[in-house]
Amino acid sequence: MMDKVYTGTLDATTLQAAVNALRSQVLYGIVESLTEIDFPPPHQEPIDVKAWPKGRVFCEAFELRWEQVGDDYQTIFAGEDGWEPPGGLAAQALEVYSKDSTEYYCWNERNPRLGRTLGYRCVPGNGNVKLAVLEYRDDHGRLIFWRYTEMKRDGER
Repeated sequence: MMDKVYTGTLDATTLQAAVNALRSQVLYGIVESLTEIDFPPPHQEPIDVKAWPKGRVFCEAFELRWEQVGDDYQTIFAGEDGWEPPGGLAAQALEVYSKDSTEYYCWNERNPRLGRTLGYRCVPGNGNVKLAVLEYRDDHGRLIFWRYTEMKRDGER
């Protein structure tokens, strides 16, 4: 399937409505403020975008990410055909030559260099956490876009 990318600026109310509408479909979330980071399971608990000026919710089919700029939120929705973006976002053309899936290890939950303990709540269990990413490249092999698709523990699917 062809992936589509939509971008735009949303106000807090519109973004919150989009997160609320999509959250039952997504298993993974990463939200950040200036002093905190959390990994909530969006399908189990609501996410207040006003409390988290930067974040993303995602699954294998799509990702919704945002970052607050002033009173509004720069927003990107990327996903497979068949998933509708939130209202107010415009389609963007990507000239993709290749699309590859890769995985990256996340920080260890108790890494002393971080100065805090991370809680990957959206990925229960034991083992190191990996983030699955779709990387889109142009015909020269340059990375032009990426989206998160999954988080998992070592030894899982």
